Amino acid sequence: MPSLPEAAPLSSSALRERLLVRPLRYEDRRFPQPARHVDPGTTALLLGEIVQVRSQSRFLKVVLRDLCDLGSAQFQATFFHYRRWHTDLLTPGAAFAFLGKVGSFQGTVDLQQPAILDRTEIGMILPIYRRRGKLGTADIRAEILGVLAGASDADLTSITSPWVREALAQHGTLPIPQAVRTIHDPEDPRVLARAQETLARMEILERVEATLRLREARQQTPGVQVHVSADEMARFAAELPFALSPGQQAALESVREKLASPYPAKILLMGGVASGKTAICHIAARATVYGAREGRNKVLIVAPTQILCQQLFSTFSAYFPAVRAHLVVGAKGKKKALPEADVYFGTHGLFNRGLDWSRVGTVIFDEEHRFGAQVKFGTVPMEANRIFMSATPIPRSLSLYLFGDMDLVRIAGRPHDRRVVTRVLTRDEGREALAAVRDTLAAGRKAIVVYGAIRREEEPTAVDWERAYFLASFFPGDRVLPLDGVTDLRSAWEWARMHDPDELQRFYRINRQFSAARILRPGDGSPPPPFPILAYDSDSPDSLFVLPRSALLTVDAKGRRKAKAWDVLVDEIRAGFYESRPLVRESLYRAGSDLEKAVGVWERHFPGQVEVVHGRMNAAQKAAAIEAFASGAKPLIVATSIVEVGIDVKGVDCLVLANADRFGTASLVQLRGRVGRSGEAGLCLLVCPSDTGSDYQRLQAFAEETDDLRLAEMDFRERGWGQVRGKAQSGSETVFFDLRKHGRLLEEIGRDS
Repeated sequence: MPSLPEAAPLSSSALRERLLVRPLRYEDRRFPQPARHVDPGTTALLLGEIVQVRSQSRFLKVVLRDLCDLGSAQFQATFFHYRRWHTDLLTPGAAFAFLGKVGSFQGTVDLQQPAILDRTEIGMILPIYRRRGKLGTADIRAEILGVLAGASDADLTSITSPWVREALAQHGTLPIPQAVRTIHDPEDPRVLARAQETLARMEILERVEATLRLREARQQTPGVQVHVSADEMARFAAELPFALSPGQQAALESVREKLASPYPAKILLMGGVASGKTAICHIAARATVYGAREGRNKVLIVAPTQILCQQLFSTFSAYFPAVRAHLVVGAKGKKKALPEADVYFGTHGLFNRGLDWSRVGTVIFDEEHRFGAQVKFGTVPMEANRIFMSATPIPRSLSLYLFGDMDLVRIAGRPHDRRVVTRVLTRDEGREALAAVRDTLAAGRKAIVVYGAIRREEEPTAVDWERAYFLASFFPGDRVLPLDGVTDLRSAWEWARMHDPDELQRFYRINRQFSAARILRPGDGSPPPPFPILAYDSDSPDSLFVLPRSALLTVDAKGRRKAKAWDVLVDEIRAGFYESRPLVRESLYRAGSDLEKAVGVWERHFPGQVEVVHGRMNAAQKAAAIEAFASGAKPLIVATSIVEVGIDVKGVDCLVLANADRFGTASLVQLRGRVGRSGEAGLCLLVCPSDTGSDYQRLQAFAEETDDLRLAEMDFRERGWGQVRGKAQSGSETVFFDLRKHGRLLEEIGRDS
């Protein structure tokens, strides 16, 4: 990576705003085709000379000679909505290109309500833009091309910083002017794909530069130094009732060195659940109280829940009884001044209690992924040290680590050899989960069952049901069912259960094994499949793409048609050349998966042994329920994800996550961490609706992974990154960068940075 030059504002921010607009899709108008090669239901581009025009009250019928066919073949165009200008324009002998949906009338190809194009409007790839008020694609494209016409290459180069331009040059990308012009006026799909990748890489590098500048600013800010020697830190550690593991000792020394730096420390303390992060942070707090200078020796330890705050306070007080600690939770006493103490414990409400920030040296966030960026970065003064601890950091945290603003301190290994087996079950295998809980309670141990919601939420309404296809585990491989007339998930699932096998349609996975030639000319003598066909691209797991026969063909330099290569087809799909349809998976249908319905089932099987915990209970109710569980009076707790943090109970051998597909990786890591916390063997069962689809694959990958950094990377891929200079936790502020499509670029640039 190049060294950072002096920061300068972009000179072409207005130009950037007008040109960095991603088209929704692209319309391939390069190759008009003979009418006899088109397929009903697809969109086709035909070239014809008008032979006859028949005007009736309800429609206008135009008969044309096919100019792409050497014979005398004809096709028709029908306009159900026409105006005077149609009849003035469409006269016998005139020739136009027509782009529209293919139908059939009395055995003749009939384009229905097609767009009428001059010959100058074909032979191109046309970007289609999202409407902007009253402006449609033609207006937006004309505006953008006008801006491009008036912009020099130097102007286009200046839409990003010199540092990013130099980094792009080192990666051998397209020049920025060529990439921007290609996005809006492409000539070749492969060059278009390179242009999209160039701009995606540019956006990643802009993120890198912003992050490096954050580090640069932090290193120029005087921080609160904690002057504690290695021997003194070891003496504090010796006050704990157990010995630190080698991994904890190494991590603690790294934290000590960073707290002693002249600029503010920003530490991401990373380790798996039960790896010993809390012990390290408690010792770091003790060191700040002892070794911070200039009266900045107060420490805040912040947790997301009152229960966890209470646990952290109790643990710290037991470790270091001589240090003044104060717990700040609940609404009582909000108007009173905080008592004098060295270490304060509380939720984010602690920041609203009139703290004297001039005396705060270190702020520690436990389960940092549960806090918003405003709390962590907008409230704490720049000069204070920050320590963030989490088994699975949120995307912004990981992106800052990857690109240099945070210092990663990783705990190698665990104090206890956790022996937790993770398995993925389908709902049909639910009896195994019931049996596992029964065996656990019979052995005198404890179990937790987690549901995604107290009560089933309303089903999603965003699906375009009329155009959707349904994928179910009981269908033959790579088959889907069109959902004509279906309006909700339950109806879709019931319709699929009663489906006629003849209604299923095959879809084709566009990857290295895909061959357009084999589809067009099957080698076994069988006819080609009916067109259009459905295609699946793993980069768009919730969509199928409609491919006409022409999508599988290309024209070589000599004008000959040949089968298209799979990677060219992928580039065109990802560039937005083809119509997409929603793919609705069986896993969206979750029958009986809410806590409210499930509690009765568990109580019937285990009478007198079930405790319930959810977010609508008050603090006293939750505390009483957890106490009954911890004591063993109620060895089975049925809960929502509220138990993700704050449940540190020994003797938990079994966790059942009843609808694991609803949870992201960060939550899965935390929930699995409730089991086997003291080294005992444990079982974590993840229940998924079926064993097909991306949900099952994701859960299976999670079940097989135990490395905390790789788990954090999985979560990062799921949720994206937050704004570096803004306050967003996750999501993306980019236009061309897509985490699923450009993960390879991210990893490559992350290594280089």
